[in-house]
Amino acid sequence: MAETNGPKIVISLWVQTIIPFFFMILRYYCKVRYTKVFGWDDWLLALSWIFVLIYTTLIHVSVNYDVGKHFHEADSVQLVTGIKFMYLGELFALLAMPTSKTSFCITLLRLTEIYWHKWIIWFIIVSVNITMWLCAALTFGQCSPVEKLWNYTLEGECWDNRIVIYYSIVVGAYACVLDVLLAICPWLIIHKLQMNKREKFGVIFAMSLGCLAAVACAIKTSYIPQIGTWKDFTFNIAEVLIWGLAESAITIMAASIPFMRLLIREVSSRSGSNGRSNKKSSANTYQLQDRSHHSNLGNKTKAETDIYHKQLAGKDDEGSDKSILGEARGYQGKIMQTSEVRIEYGDGGDDFSVRNDKSGQSFYH
Repeated sequence: MAETNGPKIVISLWVQTIIPFFFMILRYYCKVRYTKVFGWDDWLLALSWIFVLIYTTLIHVSVNYDVGKHFHEADSVQLVTGIKFMYLGELFALLAMPTSKTSFCITLLRLTEIYWHKWIIWFIIVSVNITMWLCAALTFGQCSPVEKLWNYTLEGECWDNRIVIYYSIVVGAYACVLDVLLAICPWLIIHKLQMNKREKFGVIFAMSLGCLAAVACAIKTSYIPQIGTWKDFTFNIAEVLIWGLAESAITIMAASIPFMRLLIREVSSRSGSNGRSNKKSSANTYQLQDRSHHSNLGNKTKAETDIYHKQLAGKDDEGSDKSILGEARGYQGKIMQTSEVRIEYGDGGDDFSVRNDKSGQSFYH
């Protein structure tokens, strides 16, 4: 049986397509469950994943037309079609990359009010889109007619391929720098939010997973200088096709993980309350009323908990614990302060105590 990189390409790309999809779906589930508010970052993230899906589909088709096989073993007629689908797929990979980064940047913009932070983020958005779109234009504009790009037997002219190769190296190196910068930004922005320390560092760590995108980008870029020297192009291109998708896939996952914070907190709170019925962490949930009845050494005691909200006006929600999901913005820029009051009383109703779980103060009658 002839040696081929086809199965390796197909399996790797579909894994990198399906896993980010589940991360993205969990992000949207949390948005629907906790905020019901969608922004441009959500729509752009979905668009970037659609580009990823199209890329994987087109590369899969190209593999069916002998891309991945050794050049001397591939059918020359089929290979023309295969390379055509490969280049079309590359176009969508080049679109997925800036779209996913733009989505991530818009999320960061919602979390900061500091001007120089915003300027850096906007610079990243503009520059990454310009460089990637220009790379796509150069790739498809290097040959006239464009069909000569995948069928060298046609009459026409092409630029020296070193032009596109050198530009791709520069773009790849620049993308690596941007990935590192985007991994640093959450540390600058989120550390000021009023959140539980463990959750805060968890969110920062999750959003900084973009540094892995920089690693994937560096690996892909390291192959680019060799492209012009490959005699067995159809076989050796496998690594470029695989690593070309990794950067966008990682960015989609890194952009989705922080939005799962409240879901993880809710699941943890539920599992903790099953083992410790009196655990105060139940105040972290979003249930408006919680009524329980328990017996203590044969004396029946009833407990009733009510949660009420106090609206704080004239204060923005930059430091809100919920800024990442954006739920605090639903109250016209005001923060909702939540307090829980627990009332315990005996069977006769003569004696009761009132406790504010937030302040720790108790009042007895």
